[in-house]
Amino acid sequence: MKNILLILFLFGIQNSIEAQCYKSLHTRGLHTLGIKSNGTLWGWGRSNEGQLGNNTLPTQPLPAPVASMTNVKNVYAGVLNTFVIKNDGTLWGIGDNRYNALGVNSSTENFTTFQQITTANNWTKIAASFFFTIGLKTDGTIWGWGIDDQNQTGNPPSSNSQNTPIQIGTANDWIDISVNNASTAFALKADGTLWGWGANVGDVLVPASNVYSLPVPTQINTVNTWVKMSVGSSSILAQKADGTLWAWGTGIGRGVGTTLPPGIIPYQISTATWKNFSAGDLSKSFGVKTDGTLWAWGNNMNGQLGIGSTVNQSVPVQIGTDTNWDSVQAGRDWTSMAIKTDGSIWYWGQNYFGEFANGSDYGLAYFNTPQLTPNICVTTLSTASFERESAVLMYPNPASGTVQLQYNLGVSHATAQLYDLAGRLLAQQTLDAPQGTVPFSISSYAAGMYIMVVKKDNLILYQHKLIIN
Repeated sequence: MKNILLILFLFGIQNSIEAQCYKSLHTRGLHTLGIKSNGTLWGWGRSNEGQLGNNTLPTQPLPAPVASMTNVKNVYAGVLNTFVIKNDGTLWGIGDNRYNALGVNSSTENFTTFQQITTANNWTKIAASFFFTIGLKTDGTIWGWGIDDQNQTGNPPSSNSQNTPIQIGTANDWIDISVNNASTAFALKADGTLWGWGANVGDVLVPASNVYSLPVPTQINTVNTWVKMSVGSSSILAQKADGTLWAWGTGIGRGVGTTLPPGIIPYQISTATWKNFSAGDLSKSFGVKTDGTLWAWGNNMNGQLGIGSTVNQSVPVQIGTDTNWDSVQAGRDWTSMAIKTDGSIWYWGQNYFGEFANGSDYGLAYFNTPQLTPNICVTTLSTASFERESAVLMYPNPASGTVQLQYNLGVSHATAQLYDLAGRLLAQQTLDAPQGTVPFSISSYAAGMYIMVVKKDNLILYQHKLIIN
């Protein structure tokens, strides 16, 4: 989950072209999607499958509107498709639909216009792989659809595909989801535990090479301070409450060296604390430390790590020397993207489908250092993620009207904050004394699931879901 920091930033005019600024950007490498302040959707990169609303050309090297989509709240790039959650909570999909990856109960392989996915209006996040997708609703439930040969939808027995969303389990305290580009899914609960299901590639789910998949969500380890995760092709990165980063699975994309054995035992990646991180395909990973430096590790055969060489790295190596990086998104195949605190956008890897949004495409060269994309900026930046739980009682829960927060922290000048599941800060109060009780007025918020957080400086002491009736 993320806090939202809005900054006012505008690029200069270059070649008489006005800069395009976006509230947020999301990429999986092959195509990138951006939401403008007026709620319109824009995109660039690969467009063969209709994911940009136009499959007449295989590339879109400059930003263009995506199928006239408006009222966009959140957007998620699948590998070959696109998902949108509108302001009314409805879910829409476009692009590749093989194995029912869009969940629209149709055998059509590609759509160039957006299709509504069920009539539900309480979607809050989507995680899309090649041919399967999972979604999180505001009521804390998770749903799956698409190819199901490895129990990706969490509803055994496995099948060829699931053509519409089906609920995964019965729990209603999920707060985050992530998938790799193959057949594995993970989800995080409000109590800080991490669960997984689907393919057991790299023994990332269970330490048994003869267990090929898990049919239902299963707790991965006993740690209960996980706050964020990102899934790579055969490994996972996960962050604890104290900001440290850990990994397990196989491959050098774990970033923990080559002497540690594969499996589900988490190993810490350096001793640093991390602001943002992302695991990609082809065993590559990236992270931004809290000091604003950008780091990479993993497979680097074509320079896709952005470190200026083609040498593989089994532990983090810094990308350049800049200290104003904000966030990073590892893409499928070769291309990745990072954002600086000034709102500028940088890509590295290959620009074959116009992934860099600089007007060029079909490039065969690999850029092994970050390249600035001119005339594009982003105005939504990340801050520290949610962290751990401590001595706090929130009641009643579920609630309506007012909820009470009773605390005994042992520290003064902490902050209590209420977020929705999109990561937006709705309300906050300063807890001046080490202990006490404060009321939160919630009468103006819609029914659904929210997250209450108590933190001191950069350490989150408490995190729990709040159900508003």
